[in-house]
Amino acid sequence: MQVNKRILYATTNPSKVARMRDLLAAFPVEILNLVDVGINTQASENGETPAENARQKVEFSFSKCGIPTLAVDYGLYIEAFPKEKQPGLLVRRIFGQDCAASDDELLNYYQHELINVGGKSKGTWVTAIAFRTDISHIYGETISSETFFTSKVSPVINTGEPLNSLQIDPITGVYFSEMSPDERIKAQGARTSGIVQFIGRHWNKL
Repeated sequence: MQVNKRILYATTNPSKVARMRDLLAAFPVEILNLVDVGINTQASENGETPAENARQKVEFSFSKCGIPTLAVDYGLYIEAFPKEKQPGLLVRRIFGQDCAASDDELLNYYQHELINVGGKSKGTWVTAIAFRTDISHIYGETISSETFFTSKVSPVINTGEPLNSLQIDPITGVYFSEMSPDERIKAQGARTSGIVQFIGRHWNKL
């Protein structure tokens, strides 16, 4: 019988953990989060790019528990927003660098800003992955994927990922929050398939 390998996913967000478990369901892996291993603090995440923040997360978390550690960090760019309103690395920190917004605050803020620019816009997610397999090796990759935002909020809101209720798949016209896990993986394209492929390329290094 094959024994599952253990990976620490450097987050406390239960929605993100569940989604990563769905993504990596084909791998014999047990995915732990920071709470599972007793880590009560998180990396400072003061990098200038998603890749720098993802690397900070794996370095910090690996140093606490020594388990192979995966981290993902995002940047968001909304085409219709002016430069000074671009979320960039501060998607949830709408009140400042050190203050993360609640789900309701986040949803209300982006809905309001979308209304200000006409109620809809193309957007781009930049997804950075970092994977520390042991004390000597960290691997990383950055992936970009397109999305579409609307100011009309879906009645279905995903806890921990409220912006899914403002995003529509350009192909199917379905809100991301209303999709099944498999449908969302397919709709997010490179944003999700890239993570699976990345783990596959480095799996034998565990």
